[in-house]
Amino acid sequence: MTKQEMIDLYVETNDFHEVKQKSGLPPYLVHIILTQAGVLKIQDKIKYGNHSQKMGGEAEALFQKLVPEAIDANRQFMKNNPVYDFVYRNLTIDVKYSSAHTRKCYKTDTIAWQINAKGSQDIIVAFLEREKGAELNEPYILLIPMNFVDVKKDLHISKSGVWFNEFQVKADDLEMILDSYAGLLEE
Repeated sequence: MTKQEMIDLYVETNDFHEVKQKSGLPPYLVHIILTQAGVLKIQDKIKYGNHSQKMGGEAEALFQKLVPEAIDANRQFMKNNPVYDFVYRNLTIDVKYSSAHTRKCYKTDTIAWQINAKGSQDIIVAFLEREKGAELNEPYILLIPMNFVDVKKDLHISKSGVWFNEFQVKADDLEMILDSYAGLLEE
């Protein structure tokens, strides 16, 4: 079975185990192939991914819970689009997760995060770990329209910075704010 046949079978069936069984490859190789193709669905990312992929998948699942009308791009579109994870009305949304890490700043330790801001999505929704080890237990949520991102690279976020202080939203307000942005684009 070729890589493309494996990818096509997964997209058709959404069944990791079937692809593993029919390909005869060990799970880690199937996982690598499907991850590189960008087609691994949220639950499989959580179940079979490394910690970073698992947390990214859980962040996507949390986003889907908070914005149930959002369309999962990997599930609904036959071809993988590596630029974004969801479509909500007319907005493309890339969901990110970042663990908290400690960095030295002016002789004191401070919590910081980092997310990738590459791509042509309309909005990034970032779930930031509140404190080391908390993962997605009451994460900080940032909603960053790409119009504000002037450099397409990693964004470094700290509690004293603009990204954290001006783009933070409450979980209960996320869908309403996305509605407002979608309305702007429809005018």
